[in-house]
Amino acid sequence: MLNSLQVTALRRIKNIGYRELAIAAIVVVLIVAGSYAPSLIKHWSIDKQAAPAVARAGLSPVVGKIEPKSGNVLLASSSQKQLYLDTTTLNLQVKDTAAGTEWNSLFLDEGAGDVEKSPLVIKFLGKDGTLTEWDAFKYTIQNGRYELNQIENGVQIVFDFFETESYRLNEYMPEKISEENYQAEFVDPINKGILDGTISNVDAQKYNDALSITYQLDQDNHLYFNKFSGLPPTSLVKDLISLSKAVGYTTEMLMADSQQFGIQVSITEPAKFVITMEATLDNGDLVVKVPTYEIKGGNNFYTLQNIAVLPAFGLASADKISDGYIFVPDGSGALFKLNTFNGKYPEYERPVYDNTYYDKLYDMPEFPENLTMPLFGMYDTDVAGKTQGYLGIIDSGAELSSIKVQLGTNDTSSGGTLYNKTYSSLDAMQFSRVKVFGPYSDNDARFLSTTGLINVDYAIRYKLFSGNVSYYDMAKSYQQYLIDKYDLKPVYDTKPKLFLDVIGAVTLDKRFLGIPYTKPYSMTKYDQLLSIMNDLQDVNKVVNYKGFFNGGINNTISNKADLTKANGSSKQLNALMDYFKQNTDSQLFMNADLMRVSDTSDGFWLKSNALHGYDGKPIALQKYDLAGGMFNLYVTKQYLLNPLILSDTVNKFIKDSDDYPNIAVNDMGSTYYGNYNPRDIIDPVVANSIVEDNLKKLSESKTIALDNPNMDKVRYSQYAENISRESSEYGTMYGTIPFRQLVMNGLTEYTTLNVNMSGDRSSYFLLQAFELGSIPKFTISSENVDVLKNSEYSDYISIQYSAIKDSIKSLYSEYSKGLEEIGSKQIVNHQMLAKNVFETTYASGAAVIVNYNKYAVTVAGHQLDALGYIIESNK
Repeated sequence: MLNSLQVTALRRIKNIGYRELAIAAIVVVLIVAGSYAPSLIKHWSIDKQAAPAVARAGLSPVVGKIEPKSGNVLLASSSQKQLYLDTTTLNLQVKDTAAGTEWNSLFLDEGAGDVEKSPLVIKFLGKDGTLTEWDAFKYTIQNGRYELNQIENGVQIVFDFFETESYRLNEYMPEKISEENYQAEFVDPINKGILDGTISNVDAQKYNDALSITYQLDQDNHLYFNKFSGLPPTSLVKDLISLSKAVGYTTEMLMADSQQFGIQVSITEPAKFVITMEATLDNGDLVVKVPTYEIKGGNNFYTLQNIAVLPAFGLASADKISDGYIFVPDGSGALFKLNTFNGKYPEYERPVYDNTYYDKLYDMPEFPENLTMPLFGMYDTDVAGKTQGYLGIIDSGAELSSIKVQLGTNDTSSGGTLYNKTYSSLDAMQFSRVKVFGPYSDNDARFLSTTGLINVDYAIRYKLFSGNVSYYDMAKSYQQYLIDKYDLKPVYDTKPKLFLDVIGAVTLDKRFLGIPYTKPYSMTKYDQLLSIMNDLQDVNKVVNYKGFFNGGINNTISNKADLTKANGSSKQLNALMDYFKQNTDSQLFMNADLMRVSDTSDGFWLKSNALHGYDGKPIALQKYDLAGGMFNLYVTKQYLLNPLILSDTVNKFIKDSDDYPNIAVNDMGSTYYGNYNPRDIIDPVVANSIVEDNLKKLSESKTIALDNPNMDKVRYSQYAENISRESSEYGTMYGTIPFRQLVMNGLTEYTTLNVNMSGDRSSYFLLQAFELGSIPKFTISSENVDVLKNSEYSDYISIQYSAIKDSIKSLYSEYSKGLEEIGSKQIVNHQMLAKNVFETTYASGAAVIVNYNKYAVTVAGHQLDALGYIIESNK
């Protein structure tokens, strides 16, 4: 509202000339701006914090020296387990003194490769873009280049990786060489070597082939030149280096030939890395740690890029086992059956938390499910009938880790090996080869963009199992680990519930006299939602109201909590909120995007406020068009906040949203976060610490629901939305298991995916409710979805409440009756009875058998229909 002085000033602006009118217009703008200045300041003021320092555990105090090659040394004893070190091979061995079981970090049988004999395998990146892999056996152990220090309950191993031979082709062979010297220095010496017997015919043919593949004659200039624009294949590089040595082509000759054409040859210092690894026994667990900030490099040309820790730990050789499985956290969880190598499929290797997201941003997703848990494991039964297993938990550094699986086979003629193994590696530096002319350019010119070395305590905790073990035992072990680490208290709510995502305000494209504009449109207004709630009066409901804040689903920056007017009046909102106050068995969550911005008109500046990619530009996220294999460039762009402005945004949102105690957050549970602008790099470890701090603040002031959260974020949420029961079903996977839900059970309440927006029948989701205690979830709107057909929201199908309400009520009725019969949501056992057939035992004593197959099966004496279930009540 304008005050009396402002009104008087406006009345005087009349009957004046153009010059006066222009002045008057400026006055009006200033008057109106003055009226709204407090609001503008509130919305447009964005503060940037300094990058926080992430705590470092540091190296353990050294209490003594251990002499290399001094035999087997007992390092520690804990919980009936003993940790030994072979000081010659560096094999770490844990023995269960009660069960007589043992686990080894290396596989030293005859025929084992260098990787199987290596505690570490590293990759490093040169400034020329070359990525090189070294194993510890070849580059440290067999040369005695290591030190052993005694620490409390374990050992500190200092590996001194050193380059014994370079494979940089430019240090051995010329880029250009005169036609005369090419003949005299390469061709003639090869022919002479054949005659005097110093070069075999086989090697001579190999050298001549390498020369003809690599060099091309420029007849006009009487010279040969290297015709590869990049690096030749590694095998060809090795042949050329071998050639240079065989013919006696020296560094002096190389420099002379190169100087003839004005080419400067630089000889790079040898690669060298000193890496410290600690291994300790902690309450019966083997804990292995590599602090990246303690790594020392030999020169600035190379940066350590990746470290694989204990790649042969718990290795199961195909000729020594009869049965077993490898577990990976793909989607809800998946099992690989041991000894099922298939040469048609590459080895399974995937990043935890989708941490290669920004490097692969413009590529079509290869897998439908992400890895949301930082762990891996294996259990097997040997030919003597003895069973054992382990679960590897990435205790620190999961933001940069990946998990790899190698399956073995007894028939190695098919291209595989005997070895079944799974392990984790860490990207100590992230990098991307960025297209110079844009991600969808046909021109493949690229430049290298890197984060530099990232400081983190990379740590893996191995939970060790003697005797019979299953994926359920592993899930309970991981759940207990989370309970202990975060001081959690499991809670089991036995009430039946439905979770409803309600679509509120969206932004639609409109036209007026042919001129395009956008307009907020509410698919479910406050009073319409109240009407739906009254229609579902007998249903316990958890409602996530989307499009509520800051302009709707295509929101502005959330450093405030402005209501979206299209959803209705404050009176209607109050009536809706009163409903939930009176119906305490139901909850209303207001949805918010706190890390993402679709509408940049409210003080959000891309250059300074947005997250930047490897190309140094703000990242614009759009829906992926699977048919075209690229982002859909015609829909609204979304931008992520620079991590350093997230705290300011969340602080202001919390302060401005006091009236709304329940908040559903779309993005903070699973968004992989970092800033890759070379001038302002915020690495993922630092960025994740910022997210953790802000989730903690939110959870202390509000009740939180998170969308599909990673496991390290689950502890902040009362509800975890959209928890899939699927895996990526990679070609060599044996089956999908609900490992994720078994871990979450009691730590938070979790929903299914959308019942009504899926190609699966509703009974598929009902099975999940009975098998896992999952809450069935629907997405609904009051308005007809026809209005969304030609919009970017066209994927909202089958959501109009009036059309699906009978299905919702029918499912809830069956679900309620079944849950009453089960009498509990606390799972005390879970097992796979047959392919896609599972049995769950609850604390009440009830058992549920579900059949996810789309055909009938008979198991455990029961006949189950397709997508059928049986509840064996203990009542």
